[in-house]
Amino acid sequence: MRVYNGSMKRLIQISVLAGILVGLPVGAQTLVEVQLVTATALKLDSQIRLPSGSYRAVGQGVERLVAKVRGREGYGRWEAYTAKGIARNLRNAYVHQVANAFAVAGYLLGEQKTFQVGQERHTRYVFESMDGRRALLYVIEAPDVLVWLVGWSS
Repeated sequence: MRVYNGSMKRLIQISVLAGILVGLPVGAQTLVEVQLVTATALKLDSQIRLPSGSYRAVGQGVERLVAKVRGREGYGRWEAYTAKGIARNLRNAYVHQVANAFAVAGYLLGEQKTFQVGQERHTRYVFESMDGRRALLYVIEAPDVLVWLVGWSS
C-alpha cells in the first residue's frame, strides 16, 4: 500500500478539479447571446418533428442569425434551432431529416439554393403547403456549429 504525503494528495485534488472544470460545457459561445432549449417540434407548426439532439435558440443573438438570411423579406416569426453532439457532426443526414419532416407535415419543396459565405455554407429551402402557407428553412453550416432558422410567410 502506497502512502502519499500532503502535497501529493493536494496535487491529485487539483488535477481532478481541473479535469471537471475543463469538461464543463461552455454555453452558447458560438451562437452569441442565445440560450438553448431542447426541441422536439417546430413551435409554430408542431406537425414538423425535429430529430433528437435539436435545441431551440432564444435570446438576442437570434436576430443576428436572422440578419444572415438571404431573401428573408416576406418572412417573419423566426424560429432558430441548432444541433449538438453527434447530430452536429452528421450535418448532411441531420439536415435531410429536418427537410423530410417538412414533407411529412405536408410542405412541398419548391426551391433550394446553396452558397458559400466565408467559411459558412448557407442553404435556403422554400416549402409550400397545400393551403398556400410558405416556410423558409435556412441552414447555416459552420465548421463548429449547425444552425437552421425557419421563417413563416407574412
